Amino acid sequence: MASTCITSEWEKGSMQSSYFLGCWALQFKQVSLLGWSDGGITALIAAAKYPSYIRKMVIWGANAYVTEEDSRIYQGIRDVSKWSEKARKPLEALYGHDYFAKTCEKWVDGINQFKHLPDGNICRHLLPLIQCPTLIVHGEKDPLVPRFHADFLLEHVKGSRLHLMPEGKHNLHLRFADEFNRLVEDFLQ
Repeated sequence: MASTCITSEWEKGSMQSSYFLGCWALQFKQVSLLGWSDGGITALIAAAKYPSYIRKMVIWGANAYVTEEDSRIYQGIRDVSKWSEKARKPLEALYGHDYFAKTCEKWVDGINQFKHLPDGNICRHLLPLIQCPTLIVHGEKDPLVPRFHADFLLEHVKGSRLHLMPEGKHNLHLRFADEFNRLVEDFLQ
């Protein structure tokens, strides 16, 4: 699912615009971005659109385009009743079963719209505009974002580096919090 809070409408571009309005209002001169999953996509877009504001960026579980393989993966998570209880229950407790189920379906529909664009483009056209040092972290066992997405980001984001976590899945920052936090802190110094 998304790394941002669940909203009733899935709007492309709204999250990073709100974020940067807040940073501007608080008069930050530069910020570092950490983005997971859709938050990683948001960070990529923001880094491309506001390069002078971004000092460094860390992304994980993110992709810049949608393929047919991705679409099949997304269809596999569409019906939350098929999720493991361990993954589903905390989200249902937080959002309620019906709202969570409907929002997940809307998310799948929203992200799948990109596969109909040339090259499945979400933000791949923006990657050459990113100027900040970027750390891409990828879990080798991520069932939602295949490795080729991390490799593509590494190839197309100048100054990026890739760190692979052999046992990491999509939520590697939760499961391997100490290792992940150390990695991020070292990179951001």
